[in-house]
Amino acid sequence: MDTPFSLEGRVVIITGASRGIGAGTARAVSQSGGSVVLVARSADDLQAVADSLPGPNRVVVGAVEDPAVQAEAVAVAAELGDLWGLVNNAGISPAYAPTAETTDDDWDQILTVNLRAAAGFARAALPAMVAAGKGGRIVNLSSIAAFAGLPNLVAYNATKAALDAMTRTMAVEYGPSGINVNSIAPGTITTEMVQQMMDTNPALAEKFVSKTTIGRVGTVGETAWPIVFLLSDAAGFMTGQVMLVDGGRLAAA
Repeated sequence: MDTPFSLEGRVVIITGASRGIGAGTARAVSQSGGSVVLVARSADDLQAVADSLPGPNRVVVGAVEDPAVQAEAVAVAAELGDLWGLVNNAGISPAYAPTAETTDDDWDQILTVNLRAAAGFARAALPAMVAAGKGGRIVNLSSIAAFAGLPNLVAYNATKAALDAMTRTMAVEYGPSGINVNSIAPGTITTEMVQQMMDTNPALAEKFVSKTTIGRVGTVGETAWPIVFLLSDAAGFMTGQVMLVDGGRLAAA
């Protein structure tokens, strides 16, 4: 390694990589010297991100909850070298309703993408990491929703809290193999979707800003680069943790 923050020669799978934090993380990993396997449903968007990267990369198109897609991503990663990292970024929040109005279909959809897919990718990736014998990193995308009872988002909140529990369990199980597992919990980040919401609803934008201690919302890069840190040797003694990247939102609660 040139520096403890370098990912030179390391291969990282990133789910939900066609936009937002996933795409930003792909760029940050590539700029740090890593090779990237990008996974998402949208072939065109995914290829556009891949074409923007300075380093080696591969694209896997499909639903992240599909075991065949999970296995394909690990196999494709092997074309680039030994698998070092997995970023479970893919997530959805399609339901916005009080708990009593949240349907079984809402729960099934959110649990499948936010939790079961992350577990499935971990199951697919961990044997390859262990077999390589070089250690590795898994970063799960949590949220401040794991810590705060955000109203009308009961299923989403529950999946993020469960994801953190999964992080701690995997950290204990795979620490002896040199595989560190951490979560990162962003606050409000200006992804394409959030920016559009703020542009069309100034009152909502003001609410987002007012909840942080530093008087603004975060950028995609301000989440992506901490993920690179967690993937790097600089985070070698950090595992089983949840890193908050929320502009002080929870500190001010």
